Amino acid sequence: MKITKTKLAKGFTLVELLVVIAIIAALAALSTPVVLKQQKKASLAQGVNNAKQISYLMKDFEEQNGVYPTVDATDGYGAAATSDLIFKKFYAAGNWDGDEEVFYAKTPFTIKPDGDEGAIPATDVLCLAPGECGFGYSAGLSSSNNASLPLVYAPLLTTAAMTFDTQSWGGSACYLEISGAVKTIGINGIDNSLRVTRGVKVNLFDSVANTDWPAAHVPVYPVPKP
Repeated sequence: MKITKTKLAKGFTLVELLVVIAIIAALAALSTPVVLKQQKKASLAQGVNNAKQISYLMKDFEEQNGVYPTVDATDGYGAAATSDLIFKKFYAAGNWDGDEEVFYAKTPFTIKPDGDEGAIPATDVLCLAPGECGFGYSAGLSSSNNASLPLVYAPLLTTAAMTFDTQSWGGSACYLEISGAVKTIGINGIDNSLRVTRGVKVNLFDSVANTDWPAAHVPVYPVPKP
């Protein structure tokens, strides 16, 4: 009687499995910096695009009301101590009825907007809830001021000081000028400032060294995520 032997399929040995795992881990480690760099570039591009959209809203608001949105109620839409409340005035004025994501910028204190603007965005707490707005705002400016002064800017490091985060956008920031242009600029890694040339390099937001700032200028910050 002939006996047939069944040939068993050979599996991975423990050593071979460990080698495969090591190779996968090495490839993941090599690709991670590239992925993070692309994510930061995407965050910068989104910030620039959103700032461009805000520039149109600023122009429309000024044409309609004679001023940019203010921190007080003289523009007819109530007082606003934070930039998210400032931007809600666009809804109140009828300049904007779209997605709140236009006012988002990735920073250490923001979260992605949930897309819920509420029943009446101009007053509803669901619209631009804490953390959904990422731009700072320069209140007290007008189109008659120096055209190179920044109206909105990001990514801020905190919501209490004019310092910028070097991590969120790969060391870059953007700001919307009164002229309507959106500029990208490297962040000074020593003091997290934005430095521009005014004869010499000065902090863009230093009202002493950068004398283009009017006396009425008031920086306004967004509300951070809980």
